[in-house]
Amino acid sequence: MHQKVFEELLESYLQNTISEVEKEQLMEIIRNGMHDDFIKEKITMLLQENKGLDPLDTQKSDSILKYILSSPSTKVIPISEKSSKKTIRVILSIAAAITILFAIRSVFFYTNTPDPVKTATSETAEEVNPVLAFSGKQLIHLTDGSTILLNENSSIEYNQNTFNTKTREVTLTGEAYFDIKRNETKPFIVHTDKIQTKVLGTAFNINAYSKSGKIEVTVTRGKVQVGDVEKVYGVITPNQQITVNKNTLDHTQNTVNAEAVVEWKSKYLILDNINMEEAIALISQKYKVPITLSNENIKNCRITASFLNDEDLDHILKVVCSVIETEYHYTKNGAIVLEGKGCE
Repeated sequence: MHQKVFEELLESYLQNTISEVEKEQLMEIIRNGMHDDFIKEKITMLLQENKGLDPLDTQKSDSILKYILSSPSTKVIPISEKSSKKTIRVILSIAAAITILFAIRSVFFYTNTPDPVKTATSETAEEVNPVLAFSGKQLIHLTDGSTILLNENSSIEYNQNTFNTKTREVTLTGEAYFDIKRNETKPFIVHTDKIQTKVLGTAFNINAYSKSGKIEVTVTRGKVQVGDVEKVYGVITPNQQITVNKNTLDHTQNTVNAEAVVEWKSKYLILDNINMEEAIALISQKYKVPITLSNENIKNCRITASFLNDEDLDHILKVVCSVIETEYHYTKNGAIVLEGKGCE
């Protein structure tokens, strides 16, 4: 069943008909490394279908796959609808140790070119532009173990060469929720216009949408310092908020309900490399339905998936079950039961 699901999802991606949720499912299946041979065969087959391109030998195919799976890029690149008849684009972007986004029909090689791992062009591009940028609804894993959940119409960028050296600095446009791993020697700094939000390790929300004309920093855990390059406006703790006027830099500090401020997160379902016992607890809580496991070994299975478009319960269950190779059904009283062999 696993192989069939993988092939169907990959074909949907090649046809550019795959949904965002199905992309998440494809990422998880690819991440387990069971389908490397199939991917190599698919690359070779696609090359053979295009006139003017020679078939790949085994060594070349292995080299391309190695390049794809070792790519440090985390930027998602969509499938091009205007691919050349004589070229095929193949890019696999990896969010380190967590997620993989697979895209085909994006040119990174031509036949009779050097090994793509060693091309001067790719090395030069990394040296010229060390800035990583993310936009739109997504969960971002930083190299220091911190996570950032981006809201819609928002973006984050940072310099990968300097991040986590003396400091950990990012620039935010829009709104995001930060869960920062504590490091007392390397403060985490969020730049929003002229404002700097500085922490050592905590969880907080920043709303800096341009139309509002203000920046709101709200703490859910720990302690946060807000200010600019010249002075500190204040230090806030859970259920406290500092609001800054972007133009005048006037600021106020108030007590708020932090849960209400970050309510936008509640429509998202983030299963971030957790076991199924934790996953079903989150799903059950979000959709207000009891979920049980017919086999205790299912608890041992781990899953990584992000549902950011208010997907319905059945859609989520289908994705989860296909990834961990289980099935689900409803009982007469409306509860849900997951069945399968589970994981050791």
